[in-house]
Amino acid sequence: MTSNAKDFKYVITSGWWCGPDSEINNKRTKYGSDSIRSLEFFDQWHAAIDSFTNPVKILIVDSASHHIPTPHKDPRVELVSLDENAGHSTSHLGKYAGVSRAHLCGMVYALSCNVDYWVYIEQDALIHGKGIVEHAISSMTGDILFGDGTGTPQPMQQSFMIMKTSAIPRFIERFTAIRSRDAEISPEMKFWMASHGWATYLPECIFQDTAADRLPFGIVGRVRNLLISRGRNFGLLPFGYGRTRPINFTDQFYYFQHGTVSELESHGANTPA
Repeated sequence: MTSNAKDFKYVITSGWWCGPDSEINNKRTKYGSDSIRSLEFFDQWHAAIDSFTNPVKILIVDSASHHIPTPHKDPRVELVSLDENAGHSTSHLGKYAGVSRAHLCGMVYALSCNVDYWVYIEQDALIHGKGIVEHAISSMTGDILFGDGTGTPQPMQQSFMIMKTSAIPRFIERFTAIRSRDAEISPEMKFWMASHGWATYLPECIFQDTAADRLPFGIVGRVRNLLISRGRNFGLLPFGYGRTRPINFTDQFYYFQHGTVSELESHGANTPA
């Protein structure tokens, strides 16, 4: 942990959904162990947060779940329940899927607290390394840190993100100006667009997941890839892995999402009780 780590004031927020499959989320592909979608996994998620980070507050944004974590002995933990389960980004109600609603709610919560950073850690992501957030903040040269999208279908990863609260209002303005639903432009792509203000002025069909199917020769995909390759207006977390594989569980700092049974076992073996 850096010497000025005590000066980093941040909140950690996350989304939450736990319940049976429904018509709203039946298009979701399930990755990893079934345990990461269980109510009990929250305790493992919280244990990692408690061991390796030092947030002022922890906000859980629940999407009207059938099963929610019980009131927690950690006084920093707050839970807010939304009015409906919006569903997965592949099949959802309204303009925004549950994950985007959790992001927006968490950002506004961070703005409403006396902190300098919003940190998002997804409910099925585990972290490792004392001072991992402080280490990441110390590496920042701009306002935003996202996970590296290399090796994934998206231009960035959202399971661990950090943003200066001073950048949140402009980011939300750009994000909400995107007219397409999450099922048309993925939440990850929308975050990439909102990070590059000029991208929100381009025709949204360039960034829509289905657009490549409507035009010949992959024109849309080529234009999109060219734009993404021209650089990024955000920093990358100074460690892996998110959804990227393989994972080196001997790294000083790492995070991973969609953990399999064997990966969870390897992580547990490398994490003090």
